[in-house]
Amino acid sequence: MTDVLTRLADRIAVARSRTELSGESRFITVTLPAGDADPLCLIDTQPSSDVAYWDQPDLGLAIAAVGAAHRIEPAAGPGRFDEAAAALRSMRARTDQVALEGADRQAVLLGGFSFFAKPEWPGFPTGRLTLPELAVIRRPTGSTLMVASVVAGDTNPGGLAAELTQRLERATAQMGEPIELVEPDHVAAAAYDLRDPVYLKTVTAAIEAIAAGDLSKVVVARRLTVDHSPDLSRFLATLRHRYMSCATFAFRFGDAVFCGATPERLVRLDGVSISTAAIAGTAPRGANESQDEVIADRLRHDPKELEEHRFVVEDIQRRLGLAEVTIDPQAATRVMRLPGLQHLYTPMGGTAPVGTSVLDMVGALHPTPAVAGWPGEAAEAWIGRHEPIERGWYAGPVGYCDLAGNGEFRVGLRSALIEPGQSTLFAGAGVVDGSIPERELEETGLKLGALLGSLLGS
Repeated sequence: MTDVLTRLADRIAVARSRTELSGESRFITVTLPAGDADPLCLIDTQPSSDVAYWDQPDLGLAIAAVGAAHRIEPAAGPGRFDEAAAALRSMRARTDQVALEGADRQAVLLGGFSFFAKPEWPGFPTGRLTLPELAVIRRPTGSTLMVASVVAGDTNPGGLAAELTQRLERATAQMGEPIELVEPDHVAAAAYDLRDPVYLKTVTAAIEAIAAGDLSKVVVARRLTVDHSPDLSRFLATLRHRYMSCATFAFRFGDAVFCGATPERLVRLDGVSISTAAIAGTAPRGANESQDEVIADRLRHDPKELEEHRFVVEDIQRRLGLAEVTIDPQAATRVMRLPGLQHLYTPMGGTAPVGTSVLDMVGALHPTPAVAGWPGEAAEAWIGRHEPIERGWYAGPVGYCDLAGNGEFRVGLRSALIEPGQSTLFAGAGVVDGSIPERELEETGLKLGALLGSLLGS
């Protein structure tokens, strides 16, 4: 360990010298192999710290992070994604990444953005990406511990080297057993009255706006507040187990947590390879595979659901073109099956210009018609005037990235805002010509129910 401390202190000393010359602070990250550690275990070891969690079981990727070595927080407004992307590029040029014992050296940041370019929830800005003080990153090749810190002009290299290695040692010792799963409480969930006359009136107003020619589609959201705060780690463990093809996520700032299990990829960037998807059009699951297929076939041929899906596909293609992405041939639309729900799903991909960051693509694609409507600006304006809830980070981009700009962001759907003593679940439905308010209410009820049982059981 003495040799490690000496080498690490030398790297920090070099970083401090560069800081003194440039006048800009630098960052250092240190990684260490962590065997088969479950990142979710980290959350319970830091009950008072800010937390971020990201888990994609189908990719074998999971990240748990605590604390904040540095935050990228762009100003509110339409330029927030460009500002965040520029800050990430600047950060990459000012970061020294040290890998111990052959660990993966790539640092990660986690965070998200609000739906609207203005803050609406206390503690949740319009955008925040965090370089954590400590993280556990699990990939198919194994788990890695990562620690990070700012290197300032007055940093003591030996002292910081000791602090970082001590953090790694403490984290290694604290990693515990896998988090216990819970059974969803479907009985308690079924007792909730999901009727919402205000939502019916809002959908009716949306249908009238479409009939008047003001819009072609608008997504109307609603919320359900319950007097229950789940055990966060058990709730997340249950979600990742139930929704293996989704991304389970959580962001805790102070006493509030925004979390969920979202099926909707906004964009993934690996080098210059882009992947995204259109998900719009919803139906329930059947009691067995035969009923599933009958319902899925009805969904594939439902004019209203197909029209809603078409808006999303065409707009994503248009935006990819504006971002100078070379688009791959169109894949066939199919049905995605999740617990309790089925969706029309069309994967899309392409090749981005060299130097593109995933944050550039987030800015190019958010919000899609799947969560806003069409035309986009008119739909957003209508939502802002008529929707009687504050969306906050609901339906906004959430995800992770590395310093090279690779990463993935999803749309913050199937989600809840957890606060002391209560949780608020969110769901929305796309309204187009031919929509029936009662059917949209039923669809949002299905989406609320997708999380409600697991939340009440945790």
